[in-house]
Order: sequence, then structure tokens, then C-alpha cells
Amino acid sequence: MRRTRFLVSAMLLILLASSTSGCLGLVATRELMEWSRGTPTTSEQTESYSFQHTFSSNSTELEAIIHRPAPQDILFDEQVKEISIYFRVQMDLDEIGEFGLNNLTGSIRYVHARLWEPGANPHTAEPFWEENATSDHYPPIERRYAPFKPGVWVLEVEAQGYGFTAPIEQFSFHDEFEVIVNVVRPCILYPEQPRGADCVPL
Repeated sequence: MRRTRFLVSAMLLILLASSTSGCLGLVATRELMEWSRGTPTTSEQTESYSFQHTFSSNSTELEAIIHRPAPQDILFDEQVKEISIYFRVQMDLDEIGEFGLNNLTGSIRYVHARLWEPGANPHTAEPFWEENATSDHYPPIERRYAPFKPGVWVLEVEAQGYGFTAPIEQFSFHDEFEVIVNVVRPCILYPEQPRGADCVPL
């Protein structure tokens, strides 16, 4: 009830102020509208860019065992405050005693992921971030903080692995990997926004 009375009073004040002639009326109306919105709070907005793949074919042809998706462009502006990078590789049967699956296939299994800054030359420059795994690999989430170079960053991955579905499940295996880059920016939440509404960028 008190909330309803407050809103009615605020609307009456806004109507009264808007009827005032000249710039003073406009200024008063704007001030009342800002006051009625309540105090905004700062939050964070996250955009995710990722690659996931599971090798599921029983074939050993190159097009089946090599995964080279198109690179992903990531736009960085001055508002980016943090990025987090998650990298996970699972290669079943990567070793059987001292005799690995690579010896059975004659080919190396690997996942090579890189994140490039704007304008970097892949042939001569060092990547901003890089991981190269040839077996199970579960490093902790890596976090980097501003400042970042503004522009278009590039996330790329190349992998080679195998998948085999056997009549007996215990003998099946499927190499898989996941790379996720989360880009975090600050944003504003207003009290009058409905629940679940998007955060407003700064």
C-alpha cells in the first residue's frame, strides 16, 4: 500500500513539474524520474566463447580424426575488466602400461588451443594464452585482468583424436575436449527492472 501511494505521489509530482514552462520544468521532471528509479547497483555481464568436441567415429581417416573448426572472433573494448579461461582434455586409454594408444594408431593425439591479441602475427608473435595437451589435462581456471588491448581477439583450436564404440562398453573410448573463454564487463542493475532482465552496459 505504501509503495502504491509513493508511486501515485511521484507521478503527480512529475505531471506538475512537466506542466511548468521552460527548462526548469524539464530539469525538475528529469530529476524526479531519476529519483523515482531508486539506487542502481553495479553487477557483471559475462559473454562466453567456446569449443567443444567429442571424437566419435570409428574411422582413422584424416577428416575423422582431425578437428580444426573456424576461429572465433572476440571483441574487446575498454569495458572488459576480466577474462577467465577453462581448458579440459580427456583422452581415454592414453597409456596402457608403457604402450600408449598412439602406438596403436601411429598418430599423435593432441589438443592445441590459443588466444591471440589484435594484430598478432601467428607466425612470429607469442599468443596471449596457449595450451597444448597430448593426454588427460585438467588445469585450474586461468584468470587475467585488465588492461587488455582493444580490438578483435581470436580464439582458435586444433585437435587430433579418436573415438571407438565397441560391442562391449568397457572397451569403448572417445577423446574429447572443451575450451571456454568468458569475457566479463561491468554493468548496471536498476531496482525497477523486472526479475531476469538484462544488465545495462556502462
